[in-house]
Amino acid sequence: MSEEQLFSLKNYFYLGCYQQAISEALAMTTTSDSVQNECNFYMYRSYIEQGQHRMVLDELSDDAPMPLQAVKLLAQYTSGSRDSKDAALLQLKQMLSDPTVAGDAQVQLIAGSLFLQEQDFKEALKCTHQSQHLETMSLVVHTYLAMSRSDLAKKQVALMQQQDDDATLTKLASGWVSLSQGGTKCQDALYEFQELAEKYSTSLLILNGMALCNLHMGKFDEAERLLQEALSKNATDVNTLANLIVCMHHLHKPVEHTNRYMAQLKSVSPFHPWIVRSASLDETFDQCVMQLAQA
Repeated sequence: MSEEQLFSLKNYFYLGCYQQAISEALAMTTTSDSVQNECNFYMYRSYIEQGQHRMVLDELSDDAPMPLQAVKLLAQYTSGSRDSKDAALLQLKQMLSDPTVAGDAQVQLIAGSLFLQEQDFKEALKCTHQSQHLETMSLVVHTYLAMSRSDLAKKQVALMQQQDDDATLTKLASGWVSLSQGGTKCQDALYEFQELAEKYSTSLLILNGMALCNLHMGKFDEAERLLQEALSKNATDVNTLANLIVCMHHLHKPVEHTNRYMAQLKSVSPFHPWIVRSASLDETFDQCVMQLAQA
C-alpha cells in the first residue's frame, strides 16, 4: 500500500523535482506510522537537496526513527565543515554497529550515499551491494560508475531491469550507464532521458542528462539550449553551471562567458569537484611554467 500512496512523491524525488516532492508530502494524509515515516524520509531529503539543511537539523529530533536520524546525519554532512562531516561519519558508523539498524534499507541507502561522497567505495558497497531495494540498487550503479567500472554498473542495471524494467530509477540508471560507455550508446542514453521527459517532466536532472548526451555526440548547440533551459529553472544549480562551462569551451564562446559561469559556480559551490580539479590543473600548469623558466 505504501508504494501506491508514495509513488508520486518518490517519483518526483527520483527525477529531481524536489519542490513537487515536498508539496506531495505535505498534502499526504495517512493513519499509518510506517507510511508517514517513509513520507518524511523523502520529504526531508528533498529539503536537503534544496539546501535547507538547517531546517532539517532543527526539525529532526534525536528520538526520531532511525532512518530519519540517518537523514539528519546527511543534512549535517552536506552542510558542514570538514569537522562536521567527520562527526557525521563517526555517528553513522556507530549507528551501523547495531545489526538491526544496519539492516534497515533506508539507513543503508543514506550510509551508502555518504560513503560514496567520501569516495570510500569499499564502505559504500559494503552497505549497499546486497540490497534488493531499487533506489539502493541505483546507488550501487552510481558507485560502480564512480569507480570507472561500467561493466559492473551494467550488470547491476540488468538486475534492476529484472525487478522492474519500467521504473524511473531503472530508466535513469540505464541512461547513465549507456552515457558512460560512450559512442553510439550515448544515443541510447538520450532516448532513455527523452522518454522520461515525455512521460513525467523535463526536470533539471533530465535536462542535464540530455545535454550531456548531446555534448558527447558533439551537438554543442543543442546541449547549450538544454542547459540554458535548465538554468532558467534554477540559476544556481551546480551541475548545470559546470556543464555550461564545458559547453562554452566547446562552442569557443568568448572567455568572459565562461568566466561568468565559473564565478557563479565558485560562489555557489567553492569545493565543487569541477572547481577543485580546475584549480589543481592550473596549479600544475603554473609549476611547469616556472620549471621551464628556471631551466
